[in-house]
Amino acid sequence: MRIGIIGAGPRGLSMLERLLYNQQEEDIEILLFDPSGIGGKVWRVDQPKEVLMNSLASQVTMFTDETLSSGGVVANGVNLYQWAKEFAPSYLSKTTIKEKEAFLCEAANLLENQPTSRRFFGVYLQWFYARLQERFSDRFNYIQELVIEATKKEKQFILQTKDEAYVVDHLILATGHWEHERTSEERQLSEYAAEHHLFYQGPANPADVDLSMIPAQEPVFVRGLGLCFFDYIGLLTQQRGGRFEELEGRLVYRPSGEEPIVYCGSRRGLPYYPHGRNQKKVGEVAQPVILTQERLNTYYRTQKLTGQDFFADLKKDLELFYYKKVIEEHGLSIALSEFQEVFLGATEKEWLQKYPALANHLWSWNLLDHLTDHTLPYPQMSRRYIEDQINEAQKGNVDGPLIATLDALKDWRNMVHQAMLWEVFSAKEYKEVLWQWFNTFDAFFTIGPPLRRAQELAALIDAGIFHLVEPPFTFIGKDKRFHLEPEGLSSSYLIEARLPKNDLRTTRNPALISLRDAQVLQPFQLHDPSGDFVSGAVAIERESSRVIDAHGEVQNNLYCIGIPTEGVEWLTASVPRPHVDFWNLRQIDRIAQLILAEKS
Repeated sequence: MRIGIIGAGPRGLSMLERLLYNQQEEDIEILLFDPSGIGGKVWRVDQPKEVLMNSLASQVTMFTDETLSSGGVVANGVNLYQWAKEFAPSYLSKTTIKEKEAFLCEAANLLENQPTSRRFFGVYLQWFYARLQERFSDRFNYIQELVIEATKKEKQFILQTKDEAYVVDHLILATGHWEHERTSEERQLSEYAAEHHLFYQGPANPADVDLSMIPAQEPVFVRGLGLCFFDYIGLLTQQRGGRFEELEGRLVYRPSGEEPIVYCGSRRGLPYYPHGRNQKKVGEVAQPVILTQERLNTYYRTQKLTGQDFFADLKKDLELFYYKKVIEEHGLSIALSEFQEVFLGATEKEWLQKYPALANHLWSWNLLDHLTDHTLPYPQMSRRYIEDQINEAQKGNVDGPLIATLDALKDWRNMVHQAMLWEVFSAKEYKEVLWQWFNTFDAFFTIGPPLRRAQELAALIDAGIFHLVEPPFTFIGKDKRFHLEPEGLSSSYLIEARLPKNDLRTTRNPALISLRDAQVLQPFQLHDPSGDFVSGAVAIERESSRVIDAHGEVQNNLYCIGIPTEGVEWLTASVPRPHVDFWNLRQIDRIAQLILAEKS
């Protein structure tokens, strides 16, 4: 049996590892394709050191452990922090990697609850691959070429690179982030920039963007305040010689004089919430009271779980968790067990009558309105909001009520994936509740940058280098410049600080295009009496991750995982956490077992 994997990023490497460990006999051959090298383009080792992961080193792994519930062979290993301390020095000393001393220094200075540079994780991925080579060298081959066409022929797939064609019996698409066709607005801005010799950077990985042509002290417009925006913070400041230093407990920015002046904003107008100071041990997670696994299983067996019920219970669980943390933080004379019993059986008005001390700490699902003071002018309001972010995050993800609750939501993502797997959401719930409300809320409040980045942004605002722009605003091309309206500012430089939106319909990945055009792939659609939902995700069968073609037929030997399935799956870019039975390790392990079962 010959198996093809397109993509050598974290998903593709996990797929390779799961196939190898679940099949100990030497009668399979695996071909791994990626033109960008082991680790893929996002985690390449030659990118700027200023681009950081947004996960802590001790909370990142590529290995399965005893919590794996999908039944595959467990292959224990070290998390990223452990690797930095135990294996990185000897591994790095044997490589010919550029800037070796910088990597060795990062390994030596890395703290357990600190993020690494993105390229440092890339070295970890290369080491992970090298271990597989040592043990299974005759079972797979890495082909550092782009698959320019993938064709289904009878029961096999032909993978064409520039120089050769490869035939495989099973194919896994793990193509990750790719360029996409531009939107009409992006095309207009790009064409205007080309016509008038301006700089327009469309959605892209910031590590791949050449910013050297932006002069010092020149105004630059940046649209987007999510994770890509925080990458640009380092690239537009520290990479240009600026530095941050601690002064009386605060971070202060010392400019080099080479920085541009950045005007940045988004539709929401405020940056993603940072991660809190970590107080949890590896594998430690918050425990729900309502949505326990036992309760979920009962719901499923009795077929009584609906999307509406699921999110009602999830909200109730999070609110209960929050109020118990408030009681602890403020030392209120309220017994937690008693409060829990009352809270679960009463309306808000009823339990507030019994516990009036909580009236000043009410949870709000509209957290932005709850956390911002709109009586202040926008510059002061946004700066105070960032300061409040920092103060809350510094309380920690166990002690701080807000941060601990948001961290609990991260811990309970497996439940959301489980509900999606069980297909409990109607099309209307899938669109309006899961994606438009919950995914937006979760993205803003739980997948933000490391705390350090929020502190850096605050320091840059104080230094007059960065300025937050009040929404709503728009960019127009006029008088051979980009104009920020209604601010009345103009610039020759405009950056879209976001990744391209994943969409099978607009992807520029040649393997996906060829399979899509041959109707082997189709965008995900959900139709029922409640309405319709269509996304650009590759349509797959949830339980197996097998592709569903344009005729609605499941392709038994074609699988898709990771970024291309975002919109049918959720949070597909997340990196596995150790000792929590992480969902995408389970998913990949199940795929490996399905493929290998075909062989027997």
